[in-house]
Amino acid sequence: MVFLAQYALHFRFEVFLRIENYVTMVAMDVFDRFLFAYTIGTHIILVTMSITLIVLISIAEFIGIRRGDRHYMVLSERLTKVFVISFGVGTASGIVMAVEMINLFPAFMTLVASTGAIALFYAEVFAFFLETFALVIYVYYRNAFSGKYTHWVFSVFIALCSIGSAVFITMVNAWMNSPNGFNFAEFIATGQVTGVNPWAPFITPTTFAQVAHVVTTTVFTGAMMVGAYFAYKYLKTSDSDGKAFYTKGLKLTGIVSIVGIILSGATGSHEMGTLLTSQPLKYAALDLNYLPGTNLPERLFGFLQNGNYVWGIEVPNVQSLLAYFETGTKELPGLTQYPLSDWPPLYIHTSFDVMVTGGLLLGLFLFIMALMWIMRRNPFGSRFMLYSQGILGVLALVVYELGWMTDEVGRQPWIVYNVMRTDAAANLTPSLFVPGLLIVVFYAILIPLTFYFFARVFNARGLSDDLSGEAPNGGVNY
Repeated sequence: MVFLAQYALHFRFEVFLRIENYVTMVAMDVFDRFLFAYTIGTHIILVTMSITLIVLISIAEFIGIRRGDRHYMVLSERLTKVFVISFGVGTASGIVMAVEMINLFPAFMTLVASTGAIALFYAEVFAFFLETFALVIYVYYRNAFSGKYTHWVFSVFIALCSIGSAVFITMVNAWMNSPNGFNFAEFIATGQVTGVNPWAPFITPTTFAQVAHVVTTTVFTGAMMVGAYFAYKYLKTSDSDGKAFYTKGLKLTGIVSIVGIILSGATGSHEMGTLLTSQPLKYAALDLNYLPGTNLPERLFGFLQNGNYVWGIEVPNVQSLLAYFETGTKELPGLTQYPLSDWPPLYIHTSFDVMVTGGLLLGLFLFIMALMWIMRRNPFGSRFMLYSQGILGVLALVVYELGWMTDEVGRQPWIVYNVMRTDAAANLTPSLFVPGLLIVVFYAILIPLTFYFFARVFNARGLSDDLSGEAPNGGVNY
């Protein structure tokens, strides 16, 4: 047995050694980028659900109290159970991300710790602390308040803190896109951080545009996803109480989605205008402008071949008109104005077009929904609308992920724009490869299981029991 154990241990080390030797032939910075992109891409799903759930919970509870509507109160209570799971899993996932930032990009974290950008991380942690504190009171002390709206106020506080956490992390990303608050020239020349302004990272040229777009698209995406589940349950339910309950859930997510798509479109347009002035190379790559100029067309799909745009659609003058309307700029940037080594991967043009096309489809669906309400027709009486809600709920997540991918890949090869390249910030140690693969496998299992438990917890009790207001064993409904 001892021999077998020693052989197994030796075999394991041999396997790891062979893997590490192979990895040395592959750029570890590429793997670092992939691993962090994969981790944050899955983490964002949990963040989207958490932020949206607490917004829906707060609105549903307010309507339930205001109207004395038990359906909305039950909706709030059930969504709270799901939110607690999302909060817990998201917290653990956030810790994994924090460790990855330190392990995968140590030079970046050293730069952050030497500048005012570190204060944004502290602010995010403080907002998270307040959110946790309020959540405990909200969940476990519902019956401790005599005021009609006192318990509901805590849901508003949780929502503000949850959104606040997302805002501060987005501000870090905005600082990476348009860094400020220290002497760039000195850092690039000597590697020394001097002239630090600790408050500057809180307001960069891209902060407002990016925060506004992230918050609105996050809530919109989550509302579409929750609405997709409600549509599925409505189709599966036959009793009248169930139909009424899920109809109200669909109304809630529908209204939030309609408001969200309008704000997402407006903030997205503003963010493109901000890119034009703060990250002109990324702007040129998104619109596939090989040469600078005026009266440029809007290009849909296609790609560059020897400097020529092929296999796509060009709409004359539209790009220039939109840019002039947003920023008053006439001369638009082109890729040839910048060194080839600074160009981001040009497939972000395609990902950007897919994102915009998906957003237009979502907008069309919600326009039809709003029109049906205006005409006093029930959009959820149509199976076509219900099936569309289910499909487009998934599409909303795809569009959201593409938006983040486009933004992050569009900044490459820089991790901090025009200051630090990603390969210079990355940890090139091959021993990170195997743990990284295990994390990939872990998340591939975690996300489906989390959504499975969302559904199980949401439907843990019969709807009639919840609507009766009776808690099991005389306790609270949580």
